[in-house]
Amino acid sequence: MGTMVTAPNFRHPVTSAKAALSLDALSEGRFVLGIGAGGPGADSDAFGGAPLSRAERTARFAEWVELTDLLLTQTGTDFTGRHFAAHQVAIGGGKPRRPPLAVAATARRGMEVAARFADLWITQDISQNPAVYPGPPHAEVRRQIALLNEVCAEQGRAPGSLSRLAVLGYGGERPLASIEAFRDCVGRYAQLGITTLAVLWPRGDQARAQLAVLEQAAAECPRS
Repeated sequence: MGTMVTAPNFRHPVTSAKAALSLDALSEGRFVLGIGAGGPGADSDAFGGAPLSRAERTARFAEWVELTDLLLTQTGTDFTGRHFAAHQVAIGGGKPRRPPLAVAATARRGMEVAARFADLWITQDISQNPAVYPGPPHAEVRRQIALLNEVCAEQGRAPGSLSRLAVLGYGGERPLASIEAFRDCVGRYAQLGITTLAVLWPRGDQARAQLAVLEQAAAECPRS
């Protein structure tokens, strides 16, 4: 269970990395640090200032991930970037291990960040701009995976070394509509190469029925 990703728009890498190390220790190694670029509007404009364009959010995101990885893997960090800096920072990174990084990305620039730094890639069941690609969510994720594999190869990384997670329920998929719908989603996305599925916690008028499906699905899922 979790909140999926944090965004550079709200938090500095130093405090975020320190919190990640603390959560990793408290959870005895079960914590994964999820990171996303954030969206427009209230997400990126909450602290005032000029609205951030997508290119600006992506640039901040790439630098945020790079610095966070340094903080988690080095005993001491000195870094000066365009958006973030860390001078003589020692927060306990480097040993015995860093928490895994999960990077959300649906386009090439973000996937380049994922290929460089991530242990897990995240996407959603949301169709992209129909003018660019008119396919349904499942086909859109297939397209993204093909691009991710291409980007990994360009970055010198074996595509199979990057695990993949799809969040279902934000967009067109309804995995908790019934146990049959859940099984269908598991089968279709597993065939695409998705290694982990996440679903939204039941809510709204159908929460009770969705929770029953979720409990049945959890009972069917193999334990690792």
